[in-house]
Amino acid sequence: MTVTDSAAARLLLRPDERRYLEPFIGRERSTAEAAREIGVTTEQMSYRVKALSGRGLLGATGRIARKGRPITLYRAPREFRAPLRVLPEADVLHLFDLIDAGTRNVFLTALSRLATGSGMLDWVVRCYRGPSGAIHLDMTPADAEWSPAALLDEKAPAVVFNWVPVALDAAQAKELQAELLRIVSRLRPSTTAPTHLVGMFLTPL
Repeated sequence: MTVTDSAAARLLLRPDERRYLEPFIGRERSTAEAAREIGVTTEQMSYRVKALSGRGLLGATGRIARKGRPITLYRAPREFRAPLRVLPEADVLHLFDLIDAGTRNVFLTALSRLATGSGMLDWVVRCYRGPSGAIHLDMTPADAEWSPAALLDEKAPAVVFNWVPVALDAAQAKELQAELLRIVSRLRPSTTAPTHLVGMFLTPL
């Protein structure tokens, strides 16, 4: 389902609101079943179901007969797609943050655990003014000036944790993009448990 309503698209990005929709995505549920699944009252879920139905994100699919009022079943599409153009800029930023957050947290957790057990706690954090006048913050072994080569020392773990501001024209940027994607293409997903996590990032400023 393609979502073109900006309010509905924003709802998909916000976990505290989307949680009321999630029990219905790709499957049929009653209001009470959905409420139990996410741990809210039936009254709360009933209110949300009405709101979600009004946004066109949810629809009634049938009823189960019983004594008294029948039970209405609801279902949402198995997949939603929201074009970025229907989102305000702040929500687009939030979208990229959400998409990246899970893996980023895995990376940072693993990196901090590695730092504790690999001798990196003997490194120092440097805050200094560089030749261009800009303030920089980085890490380096205590007895060395910062250089990417410092990470290649045998005692250093196999990590790369660095952002590099560079001046590139359009052709050079596309060449770098292609080179990074060639590296990604060589990193085939393993059929066994992964041992390392690699992330690559490039954007115009």
